[in-house]
Amino acid sequence: MTNDPAQTRTALRNDALLFLDKLRTAFPLEQRIEQAAAATRNAYGRVLIHWIEGKIPALDLLSPAELQSLSELDAIVPGAGGIGCYPFSIDDRGIRVRLGHHCVSAMCAIDALAMARLARTVSMVEARCVNCLNPVTCEVQADGSLQHEACGAVRVLWRNSVRNTHSCSDGLCRDLIFLCQRCMPPDGSECLTLPQATAVANAFFRFQHRLILTA
Repeated sequence: MTNDPAQTRTALRNDALLFLDKLRTAFPLEQRIEQAAAATRNAYGRVLIHWIEGKIPALDLLSPAELQSLSELDAIVPGAGGIGCYPFSIDDRGIRVRLGHHCVSAMCAIDALAMARLARTVSMVEARCVNCLNPVTCEVQADGSLQHEACGAVRVLWRNSVRNTHSCSDGLCRDLIFLCQRCMPPDGSECLTLPQATAVANAFFRFQHRLILTA
């Protein structure tokens, strides 16, 4: 890493962009939704609005056809407890996010960091380091930014695992996790600073804002 601050910022930005491109290739959610029928996109937006309002969407929020269409796109994750929808999980995965007066579970570390800007409210993310299991927390502002003191608190790790699953929630999401500053990332993994990871999260889920406004 260079000692020139400008070059360092450029290198960090480029690393984050490469991470974002790789993430979009591994899970092309935006592309799938943009290519879906208008009715499917509207149904997707309704699910997102429920989550942002702190309500877990019930299965009967969608018609059987809408459930099937969005499930086939892996845009939602239906279960006995309702409808999960990236970045929101109906299952407790050990990553909790407080949004205003309610708490939700995130599918993964990247998803947790995207919620503040999506809901337009300050969020408090609570999780554990994947290695030492010590608690890690970070606050994300309503515009998706970080306070300076939070920037070095935690990192986001993309663990190199081989999983053959239909759903991103059971595959990729299991490998996007938090790592504290004291622990070393495992060989073969990729690691982002918290500012890098938050920028990636906001960019990955930016398309959802349009869907919420038109649902």
